[in-house]
Amino acid sequence: MHLVWAPLGVEPLRRFLRSYRAHPAGRGHELLVVFNGFGDAAALDAAQAELREVAHEQLVLAQPMQDLAAYRAAAEHAADAEAVCFLNSHSELLTDGWLALLDAELRAPRVGIVGATGSHESAFSSAPRPLKPLRRRQFPPFPNPHVRTNAFMVARARLLALDLSVGRRKTSAHQLESGWRGITRQLRADGLEARVVGRDGRGYAPDAWADSGTFRSGEQANLLVADNRTRQYDDAEPARRAELARMAWGEAAALSARPARASRA
Repeated sequence: MHLVWAPLGVEPLRRFLRSYRAHPAGRGHELLVVFNGFGDAAALDAAQAELREVAHEQLVLAQPMQDLAAYRAAAEHAADAEAVCFLNSHSELLTDGWLALLDAELRAPRVGIVGATGSHESAFSSAPRPLKPLRRRQFPPFPNPHVRTNAFMVARARLLALDLSVGRRKTSAHQLESGWRGITRQLRADGLEARVVGRDGRGYAPDAWADSGTFRSGEQANLLVADNRTRQYDDAEPARRAELARMAWGEAAALSARPARASRA
């Protein structure tokens, strides 16, 4: 399922489709394109025109909603799906067999969720002092392992059994990703594990994410699916790169962050 967010225009969709054509999924699937926030018929027509030569199904949401709320609507729509893989508007596939790699790891015993990236970041620990009392109630302290919801895969029935209630504020969406009631934490409470999958085909447990070569790790050379945050790290100057690594993994990662390199084409 690929989410198309109207305010971004068509370029992110074009980037996703270029990568989708270039990198076979390696696993049989149906592509569902979810149009979110399209109150303008002309903008919707322009986005739909990009998909003319791509086999897919469409879902046009009646009203704008947070990404995770849109994912739930999409999962409810895909009634015949065994599992669902969500790719947000900024997603860019980087290697052949990307879906097969995610699917294989999701089928491992006791694995409840897999993703292209994960982080230990805490919105409480990184908050400025005036916000800490509020954030303490919303987010666990660092380290706070969670699968990032830019690109992740889960069994459909398992996803729909979770509490996916999310408000209109962006903070509420962040809570559902990495808060006390976040998706990863809900699954862990059920005895299920989270894994990040690299393009090397390995599934990494949370204590190995910092060294996995995926999110804000080295040169991110093992990354399966890029997004705006991984591109931000790619393009960052050394000091900013170290800061981003510290937020995700702590002080040791910041000290070992490498100099910036040219961004991906």
